[in-house]
Amino acid sequence: MAESDTLSQQERDIRVPVAGEGLSLGALVDASGSQAGLILLTALAKDPGTAKSSHNIVTHAWASVIGAGIRGPRAKELQYRIRRFVADAFGWAFARGLIGPVDGHPAQEWLITTEGLAVVASGSSAHIDASLRLHAELHLKLNQTARPNFERGAYAIAVFAATHEVEVAVREAAAFGHEKYGVQLMRDAFKVGGPLAAADDPTSEQEGVMSLFVGMMGAMKNPSSHRVVEFESPIEAANVLHLADTLLRIVDRAAMRRSGG
Repeated sequence: MAESDTLSQQERDIRVPVAGEGLSLGALVDASGSQAGLILLTALAKDPGTAKSSHNIVTHAWASVIGAGIRGPRAKELQYRIRRFVADAFGWAFARGLIGPVDGHPAQEWLITTEGLAVVASGSSAHIDASLRLHAELHLKLNQTARPNFERGAYAIAVFAATHEVEVAVREAAAFGHEKYGVQLMRDAFKVGGPLAAADDPTSEQEGVMSLFVGMMGAMKNPSSHRVVEFESPIEAANVLHLADTLLRIVDRAAMRRSGG
């Protein structure tokens, strides 16, 4: 079945049901994995207490193709297109925890989850997609305030909490007092000859590490300290948390060097 094979206009106009949600066969075939998943979730959210099976969705959609007079090998090819759409939709939604299996049912059926309903209500999967970036283990300091705030959708607070943890960790590792903070703290801690600098590394590398810390303080923490800064993109906020994770691990190594560990 060649992917380059296009649908005729008559085929594109065939109306097919997807868990009760009507759409054209053309829209079904053109949908990306994420689009297919959102179509499925929208349909499931209309009757969230009723489980649906992928088999029944394929069967009902293909029945519409047969009802439109499509027969023979062409009908089989369009059935494959429908099955792939359903596989994309269920695979995308299940991987993100937006649908879940119904235990004990003789046939595999699925219900939309609480997170799935939230995605439909917001009209976007951006928060879930960003959350997937944080499934890897983060530095323990980020699990106390940054991660919980991110999960609640409080992205600006999560970013401030993450950068604050970096600031506190650097001050403690360098054994500085509270008079040291922000950009100047980072310069004094990681400058060549500073208490957290890796003295055995080339000067350019030591300066590069210092610049990483200075950049985070200047570009990400200081603005949040002085005014309300909104992070509308959860992806951007997740990336800041990952940067904070990297910097905290650098601080841990620097502290070990100081202690002779």
